[in-house]
Amino acid sequence: MEVIEERLSFLRGEDVVASYRRAEIAKYRDNPLIEALQPIHDVPVVIKKLTKKVSFHERDRSRNPTLRLHCIYDLPRFVQPLENHIRIEQSLSILIRDGYVDRNPLTVNGVRLRNEAADNVAKAMAAFEQSKKTSQTVSFDNKSYKTSGGGLSIIGVSGMGKTTAINNILMTMYPAQVIRHSQYKGRNINSTQIVWLKLECPPKGSIKALCLNFFQILRDLVGDKHYDIFIIKGTVEQMIPVMAQMCATYMIGVLIIDEIQHLSGNTDVEEHMLNFFVTLKNMLGIPVVLIGTNKAWDMLSKEFRQLRRACEHFGVVFWERMVFRPFDAPSDLAAGMEWKIFLNALWKYQWTHNPIELDDFLNHAMYEYSQGVTDIAIKLFMVAQWRAINNGTEYLTPQIIRDVIDNELCALKPVLLALKLNDYAKLESLKDIYIKDLKIDKFFDKALSELAKKQFTTSNAESDSNSKDKVDIAYEATKWLMEAQVPVNQADLIVKSLIEGDKNILLPELKSAAFQAYTKIKSKVERKQRSGENRRNKPDVQKVHAKISESTLKIGSI
Repeated sequence: MEVIEERLSFLRGEDVVASYRRAEIAKYRDNPLIEALQPIHDVPVVIKKLTKKVSFHERDRSRNPTLRLHCIYDLPRFVQPLENHIRIEQSLSILIRDGYVDRNPLTVNGVRLRNEAADNVAKAMAAFEQSKKTSQTVSFDNKSYKTSGGGLSIIGVSGMGKTTAINNILMTMYPAQVIRHSQYKGRNINSTQIVWLKLECPPKGSIKALCLNFFQILRDLVGDKHYDIFIIKGTVEQMIPVMAQMCATYMIGVLIIDEIQHLSGNTDVEEHMLNFFVTLKNMLGIPVVLIGTNKAWDMLSKEFRQLRRACEHFGVVFWERMVFRPFDAPSDLAAGMEWKIFLNALWKYQWTHNPIELDDFLNHAMYEYSQGVTDIAIKLFMVAQWRAINNGTEYLTPQIIRDVIDNELCALKPVLLALKLNDYAKLESLKDIYIKDLKIDKFFDKALSELAKKQFTTSNAESDSNSKDKVDIAYEATKWLMEAQVPVNQADLIVKSLIEGDKNILLPELKSAAFQAYTKIKSKVERKQRSGENRRNKPDVQKVHAKISESTLKIGSI
């Protein structure tokens, strides 16, 4: 199973007993739903909290190939917060708290919203259906009480990290998904608050499946049994008012709907479900966040008679792919800054024996063969390292990156071309290819298989070439050195090195040469210790890499 597969079921947050802190903003005060949340953080703190580093130590580069393959497999957990992460976090922070302002359970308005939710939503949905027949605009009868719910749409290419960003923000900034309230300032308010609830539209856009998913999550979170009731005989018409009532009863802070583009293609389904989302927002004050591809925006921006307000009242974050930034770009140029920040942060995670500095050739290669899509860039970087380790190169080159696209990730070529041409219609038709062929576990298994085959072949070849006499003299020479007070690990290493240098060496010569070698090494170490030197010479692979010409990269040949 892939380490971070965005389409897998999302892990639930924690369930805690409420503890309250005085709100810094006056309109948020004396509201237990808001004062039970984490404090509002400024941007530097948010960036620090949302940054997800990967466990990395330079000493890991000297480990055996198998262990290094495992280390590289951890890279999908890497998250470098960018501008959209901050914008979405700030938007959610406002949406959740502002949505709770008029739903304060200690106010008359909040109690009415909670008690009348099902009836209000049922009436609003019926009004929508009636308006379709009469072509008259729906007017919401919510003058008797206030609501403050907002909304947000996050639209962008698959693989940019929209779902990962939302999941990271929810679990990091709102780890207590379920909060149990008992008393607040001496008043009994025995109730359960669900800060956020995230659903994924089913692939065929079934409203019933989406509703059942909602009730199943409620059952998992708080033990609600509505899922067991509706799975047998419930209809969509019955489910939607009950969903609204549950949103009000459990004081859901924000409802998040991912893969919203799955609703596209059936106008009736689109209208019915979007009507419901707009009603939740307008009638109950529950913020709704919609996440989808560019196809979802085509659906949301249609001028339905009653749904024009859905687009007007939902703020939109268009999550575009990162823009390329060359190394010689002026420092005051803003364009491509996100790519620079992202790639520099990613590049330090090299587990090859000889880490290579990021230069213009590598910068071009990584962008050309990822087109600035976060998911593709990370996985390209992973597979390229596996290839460099398996083929013995032990450092990254533009040619290795190109070879990965030509071989392991060749199915992505049409996707990369569509991205390069901004052909979003083509991208939608290629989405299944993108999802299917970018599962990193497949490439990990291939890397392990190649490594096992290589090591097995090498091991057999060494076994066949070593006679019993040679094995015996290695044992005898090592034993003799140990008797001369040479440490066992050094004795073994010296003997093996001498035998590899001269496979016909005799035992007396081996003993003499081994002892001389140990004496020289010991003297050298002692001299360095006395002079304070403690450095190791490394091969200057950067100079070797610098000789790679720009023609090797062949930019633009997707």
